[in-house]
Amino acid sequence: MTSSTLKDDLTVPGTTVILDEQAEASGTNNFTLVPTPSDDPADPLNWTTGRKWLCCACMVLYVMAVCFNAGCLYPIYGPLADKTGLTLDQINTGVGYFYLIEAVCALFVLPLTIAIGKRPVFIVSCACAAIFPFVLGTVTSNAQWVGLCVANGFFLSPLFVAPEAVLSDVFFYHERAFPFGIYIATTYGGALLAPVLSGWIYTGMGFNGPPYLTGGFCILVAIFLFIFLEESNFDRVAPEHDKPVEVLTTDGLAPAKSPFVFNDKDVTTTDVVEAADAHTPDEVLNRDHLSGDIDRRKSVVHAGAHSVGRITSPWPGPRPFKVFRVSPYAGGILWRGVFQPLAMLRLPIILWCGLMFGVYQIFYNCMAALSSGVLGAPPYNMGPNFVGLTFLSPLTAIIPGAIVAGYVCDRFTVSQARKRGGVSEAEDKLKLYIVPTILTPFGLLMMGLGPYYNAHWMVFVMGEFVLTIAGPIATLLSITYAFDAFHGIHPREQVGPRAQVQQAAPYLLSLILVGMICTFGFNYLITKWAFEWGFRNWAISAVCIGTAINCTSFLMIRFGKGFRKSGIKYYEKIINI
Repeated sequence: MTSSTLKDDLTVPGTTVILDEQAEASGTNNFTLVPTPSDDPADPLNWTTGRKWLCCACMVLYVMAVCFNAGCLYPIYGPLADKTGLTLDQINTGVGYFYLIEAVCALFVLPLTIAIGKRPVFIVSCACAAIFPFVLGTVTSNAQWVGLCVANGFFLSPLFVAPEAVLSDVFFYHERAFPFGIYIATTYGGALLAPVLSGWIYTGMGFNGPPYLTGGFCILVAIFLFIFLEESNFDRVAPEHDKPVEVLTTDGLAPAKSPFVFNDKDVTTTDVVEAADAHTPDEVLNRDHLSGDIDRRKSVVHAGAHSVGRITSPWPGPRPFKVFRVSPYAGGILWRGVFQPLAMLRLPIILWCGLMFGVYQIFYNCMAALSSGVLGAPPYNMGPNFVGLTFLSPLTAIIPGAIVAGYVCDRFTVSQARKRGGVSEAEDKLKLYIVPTILTPFGLLMMGLGPYYNAHWMVFVMGEFVLTIAGPIATLLSITYAFDAFHGIHPREQVGPRAQVQQAAPYLLSLILVGMICTFGFNYLITKWAFEWGFRNWAISAVCIGTAINCTSFLMIRFGKGFRKSGIKYYEKIINI
């Protein structure tokens, strides 16, 4: 890749230098850090690895608690209908309202996490998540059920947006997919482990057992977050890229001969400069003095922070009573945090990522809704405990579907960058969409044709396993693609409400909103689609729809960079309002 080509590419958001010539030549993992950390030890990007993973553990527990809240009822829909007098269709419709409100309220919750901090929002959300399970036993009408689902959707609205924002606060570009994979695995796994446990708890303790234990777990997690969760909001001033970069030469310190000049908005790209040979350590010194002899050989390196030799900040210990700070820009943050995600819905990449996210949420909801209705009815006639036990199948699929996939995604990104001289393209990860594109039809056909032909119940359960491998992979790829495409664009001001809203990833909220609206619409159809139209028709139609949508990923591999480039001006206009 020539210098002029590299310069042109680096002006496109999502095209990022993550390896310099030093790392490329030596094969080490001395990555160029994106985003560039500040010099402040309080910067979450400068936390030690252990401190970052403690933060990730807090997110895992939060997600587990709220997913237990949402998933503890799946195997006991029948007993829930008997106790409340609701029909299965009314229960599924209420769940649809839950997902819709969860997405809509996230429009207000995400800017709130910027205005007052993420820590208090997580603690209050987790504590209030205990309301739904403790009040559930008092429901006697459809209106009460819908109202309770709406309230629960509000309290759980940070689930799909705030944890990703925290992980992007503390992890760098080249290491982000693995913690994202763990987060997505927990999202799926928590909702799948809950039915496994609640079926047996129902058998031993009755109807109130699963929700009451879920509520108690939410309270315990809220206490844990109060003690161990740290605030990840940080006003980071990005380094300037529009000034000539001085490098060390045999004649002393001088401006680089042909520095690449970037606008302030391209702060995630790395300046490419001519410097002394990569094997001489610390050649670029301070501006006041030089030392040592220098080899006259030259090589291209990147003037950015690197992963090796950085100063990091260790965990200071529990600080539960540290008072949260209200941002002085709270008013501007709140209205921009609501307006910007809605305005970004016209961007093709946002719509596509939201569609991909929504499709697999729909398939997951189908799996959850069908399990009790299929396995609890003839010819299988399973009780709630055994219906819950079948969720072990998709639960075990989480490991290859999200955790391993997250690690592979990170490694694949680095390998693709090495082939391109250290430059990573956002579309590189989308090549992995071949996996869910192949697996999804098999899972759907097994789940639909198995019950239709009265096959052994293992056919349905194995279909759940296959589909749950595909779902987290697709979800991971859509979320990380949106991050890669837009997180590197910054408003003109580096400090203030515009900068803080962009740091919280409003584009992510846009795609979540698209996905959850799709999920809400299909929740009205799940019962009629599968149970009334027939399992065979459901399976075949779902395969056709899913395959057609999955194949659009190959179009994005080809045209995604063009969409990124064409959307720059509009995106900059929105975030600078």
